[in-house]
Amino acid sequence: MMAFGSNSKTDRAEGEEEITHAQRFFDLTAKITTKTVVYPGDPNFSSESISSIINGKGFQLSLMHLGNHTGTHIDFPAHIQEKGKTSSDYSIDHLIGSGLIIEVPENQESITKRFIEEQTHIKKSDFVFFKTKNSEISKQAPFTDKYVYLEPNAAEELIRKGVKIVGIDYISVDSAHADELPVHQSLLSNDILIVEGLELNGAPIGRCKIFIITNNIPDMDGLPARVFAQV
Repeated sequence: MMAFGSNSKTDRAEGEEEITHAQRFFDLTAKITTKTVVYPGDPNFSSESISSIINGKGFQLSLMHLGNHTGTHIDFPAHIQEKGKTSSDYSIDHLIGSGLIIEVPENQESITKRFIEEQTHIKKSDFVFFKTKNSEISKQAPFTDKYVYLEPNAAEELIRKGVKIVGIDYISVDSAHADELPVHQSLLSNDILIVEGLELNGAPIGRCKIFIITNNIPDMDGLPARVFAQV
């Protein structure tokens, strides 16, 4: 987890005192390498040199191959809906907002409705990220189906609470054995976007501002993202 601070100065009207405050940013993004875990059947990341200074060219250039759900990424409704909304339908403003990083006890094998009900600090339109024992699993290790996931009725409770985006620290919010992807179906059908593959070791538990930054590629059902929190 990378955290870095900066002193930012806010300009004030003439005659007013200048306010200086420290801001800290936490990178919540997993590295993408040739070993980065992907869901079974998805393409692995690879790159190949197209132009090399060593081979007498005047510049370096590489071609990258990767699926659009590689590493830390965001799911849009088109991921599970034939005519669902895509990356084209969401502005930058939609992907920046008030967030809550919630730590799930290590003895929980899944995130339950009861656990969500107990999170009384969840507010309407929050980005809610769950840090689970998944954070102990390296994103550079082979896929495992033994990860913490959201139970379908927990997803329904998040919908009831009116959250805006839901994130988790492995590559699916659904159980590996849930072929119908009920959590994806519930959340995305209610226009609640999903962020998967988060790197939450060292993340600031509690309330923060969250930024989900994707490349400006239109008409995509999902995109890799750089995700970070500000406290």
